[in-house]
Amino acid sequence: MHRRRNANGGRKKRRLLRWAVLGAGAAGVAYAVASRQRPGPCVPAGGPDERVIMKDEENLSGLGTIMATLIRQQLEADPMKLGMLDRLNLVLAIEPLEQPETAITMTFSDGYLVLEPGVSPCPDIKIMCGYEALMQMVGIGSGLAALKYLATPEGKELAGKFASGELRIEGLLAHPIGMMRFANFLAPRPGSA
Repeated sequence: MHRRRNANGGRKKRRLLRWAVLGAGAAGVAYAVASRQRPGPCVPAGGPDERVIMKDEENLSGLGTIMATLIRQQLEADPMKLGMLDRLNLVLAIEPLEQPETAITMTFSDGYLVLEPGVSPCPDIKIMCGYEALMQMVGIGSGLAALKYLATPEGKELAGKFASGELRIEGLLAHPIGMMRFANFLAPRPGSA
C-alpha cells in the first residue's frame, strides 16, 4: 500500500514536471515569435535640428523653447549625446509651480525628442518645481559630479527644496533608470563647461 502511494505521487510529480517543461517551452517560443515580429528601432539619420521636434510650436511656452535650444546645443557640442538620445525612451513632463500654464511634455523615443505644450495624460515622470530649481537640476551633472554638487551650498539648497515640497518628482520610483538616463543626457560632459 505504501508503495502504491509513492508510485501515484511519483506519477503526479512527473506529470507536473512535464507540464512545467511544456509551459516553459511554449513561453520561450511565444517570446521568440513576438521578438521577431517587433519592429526594430528607427535609427534617425538627421542631425540635432531634425531630432528635436517642436509640436504645436505657436502654443509652446518659453520653457519649451529654452529646453529645445539647450538640448540642441548639447547634441551639437557632444556627438556622444546622440547615442544617449537613441537609447532614451521616456515621457517626461515639467510643470513650473509659478506658472502651470507653461508646462511642457518631452517625449524621448527612437532617437527623437518631441516637445509639446501642456502635461500629457500619463507621463512616466512629472517634475513640478520653480524655474530656479529647474535650472539647478539641469546643472547638477550625473554620477560622482551629482554627489559633489549636493555637497555644495547650492546642492544643499536644492535638497532642501526637495524636502520641503518645492520640488516634487512623480514617477521617480517607477522609472529610476529612465530618470538616470535623462539626468545623464542633460548633464554637461566633464571638460565641456
